[in-house]
Amino acid sequence: MPTSSYPTKAKIREIFSHLAASDSQAFYAHVDDDVDLTLMGSHVLAGHYDKASFMRALGRINSIFDGPVKLHVQSIIGGEIEEWAIIELVAEAKCKNGYSWSTRWEDGKIVEVRTYMDGLLSNRVLAENENGS
Repeated sequence: MPTSSYPTKAKIREIFSHLAASDSQAFYAHVDDDVDLTLMGSHVLAGHYDKASFMRALGRINSIFDGPVKLHVQSIIGGEIEEWAIIELVAEAKCKNGYSWSTRWEDGKIVEVRTYMDGLLSNRVLAENENGS
């Protein structure tokens, strides 16, 4: 049986488990610096990012919360023999929210992402909290 250069579902789950443990540094070690990351939607954070700019954008949201948001893997579709995998995540926070990351993998790293988040909630949270309101 030929081996695949793409991560198994178990490996993807292991990588994303760092987000549940609030260890974003360990997670982002598996994201290519030149990742092509698109945050989909019609909210203030929607846009196209590389790794550094995405982490700055997330910092806007993370600075508002009492602590790091813990994301747990709900399901994984793809991976294994496919370069794309979709990871469904659920947040452990006041607002129970789901997220979907469509990820493309190369040499064990995420090189492309399309991710979706609640635009209305993001806009409201930033508007109400970012300026100390």
